[in-house]
Amino acid sequence: MSSAVARRAAVSHSIDRDRSGSEVSREGLGSAKVDYQPSNSTNMRNNLTSADPNGISIQRDDSEEMSQERLTDSAYSNCYTPPQVENMMQRELKYFFMNPYEKYKARGRKPWKLCIQILKIVLVTTQLVVFGTNQFSVVTFMEENTKAFEHIFLPDWQSAFDSGVYPNTKSQYALYETDEFFEHVDYVVKQYSNLNTVAIGTYVLPPEPERQILVYTEEYTKFDVVTEYNCYDLDLKIVKNKTYIDVTTNMTGFHLKDFMEEQNHTIKFDRLKFMSLNFTINSVHVKNSKSLSEPDCVNFHVKVHYDNTPHSGRIAVKLLADDKIDENCTKHTRSHIADLDDYGWRTAVTGLDVIIIILCLVSSILCSRSLYNGYLLKKKTINFFDRHYQKKLSRSEKMTFLNLWYVMIIISDVLTLAGTVAKILIQEQKFSDYDTVSLLLGAGCFLVWFGIIRYLGFFHSYSIPVITLKVAMPNVMRFLICASIMYLAYAFCGWVVLGPYHKKFRTMGITIACMFSLINGDDMFATFEAMSETNKLIYYFSQLYLYSFISLFIYVVLSLFIAVIMDTYETVKEFHERGECENDLQVFIKQCDDTPDSGCFRVETESATRKFLRRCCKRNNQPNEYTPLMD
Repeated sequence: MSSAVARRAAVSHSIDRDRSGSEVSREGLGSAKVDYQPSNSTNMRNNLTSADPNGISIQRDDSEEMSQERLTDSAYSNCYTPPQVENMMQRELKYFFMNPYEKYKARGRKPWKLCIQILKIVLVTTQLVVFGTNQFSVVTFMEENTKAFEHIFLPDWQSAFDSGVYPNTKSQYALYETDEFFEHVDYVVKQYSNLNTVAIGTYVLPPEPERQILVYTEEYTKFDVVTEYNCYDLDLKIVKNKTYIDVTTNMTGFHLKDFMEEQNHTIKFDRLKFMSLNFTINSVHVKNSKSLSEPDCVNFHVKVHYDNTPHSGRIAVKLLADDKIDENCTKHTRSHIADLDDYGWRTAVTGLDVIIIILCLVSSILCSRSLYNGYLLKKKTINFFDRHYQKKLSRSEKMTFLNLWYVMIIISDVLTLAGTVAKILIQEQKFSDYDTVSLLLGAGCFLVWFGIIRYLGFFHSYSIPVITLKVAMPNVMRFLICASIMYLAYAFCGWVVLGPYHKKFRTMGITIACMFSLINGDDMFATFEAMSETNKLIYYFSQLYLYSFISLFIYVVLSLFIAVIMDTYETVKEFHERGECENDLQVFIKQCDDTPDSGCFRVETESATRKFLRRCCKRNNQPNEYTPLMD
């Protein structure tokens, strides 16, 4: 121990002479040093090699002496690193990477972020359930009105067209004769003019100056048949035309053919490519929900499409109804709340929204502060390793200071905050886009639930799945790139070859969805059975195509995909069992043997006012012997 005291005195004397600008004399000390080998934590902690002037190497294993005499390796730095500075850095890093419970034991710090996240899960989920009930009510109202319009305006409409049975076996609603076409249009006009008397629903037509039906047509410029040469004279340039029909009550004698002739426009089916009837119907949506009991005025923009684009002798007919809430009408709609219970329920829902807004703001502030503290600690650690060990942190070591879970929580807070504000505006009838609100609240709730996995990752049993996904992600992405190339090859081939003969390959999007369902074993026999046999060559090719795709992706690609993840899982599991360190930064942190409840991590608390005054007055600006080492 006497030699240790002598060495400390020599080191202290050397540092004092450095500060006064004199030569640093290390006579008698020799080249005392500690070997810092990050790849081996034992060397970093326990090996101290000192060489005397005669070149004799001495190995010391006394941990108490080493903790007091540790010097950095001359291969990294010629500066002496005091044990206090190194221990302070290790404790600061170890505290930063502690879980909330360990931080509570170390400094008595309350896990506010954890408590807020748990509270957010409960409140945000409750908010989502309440709003989802209202969203279902709104969507159901819109869909059922569309079905009602189909029955009212489309003659001979069958109930089978409303069914959602899969696979879809219903035939397409279409027209085949000219007289049938004009009668169909006349029927639509007549039903619209008598809507108040024929419809069960609460429908109101616009005022008479605005009560019109827009007849929109797209026609080819020229489409003539030259019978002499048995050929066609075509000019495929599209000519668009708009004609307005003024609607009055009971237009039973209206005929589109005569009306168009009066407008100097004749419909010729050889030239006709597309035609639509456009009109507006006003209605009101009375909600049964207590939280959103105020009614909404709804404007339905109905379009009856007549599609003759293929010129196949068949005009497909489709009715579309675009709904839009009339905010001006809604503001002037008078409604009376039935009882105080409904009013109290709405007040409670509004109070819940306000609490969620406050929680999201506090959560985002706390997470942003943690990210900023991590950034400052990263800079401090980089400077420390560069100054004392002449070592640069790797990219993975730097990324450990960026907590992506906090980034995800901040994103969820922003989405939930925006969705809650929009929901309040809907309740106050100043906003009407339910789909945007449901998207914001749904995504926010998804990320809130997903963010709780971060806290489960602090436990050994729960951390393995999370780490497995994180480590396996690069290999999974590389594997998916290769698999996607094969997938797209099959998709393009199937769309081009099988598309004209198979309804599940008609478009590129439907083809990709069909192939994905086949990989998961869904509806295989129906896909084989629906293939047309009119072209034998295409039929046999489809069999080869489907069998090869299913065999390759189910038995080979999926098996390899699972093997990639399982290999990573076994590696991570073995790593956790051995308890090895991944990088040099963790080796450095593991040298700190202080436990969270040892009391070594506790610091003096200082009020914000006192800290501000101290900084302004610069009372404590005198450097000590460790100040240049911590810069």
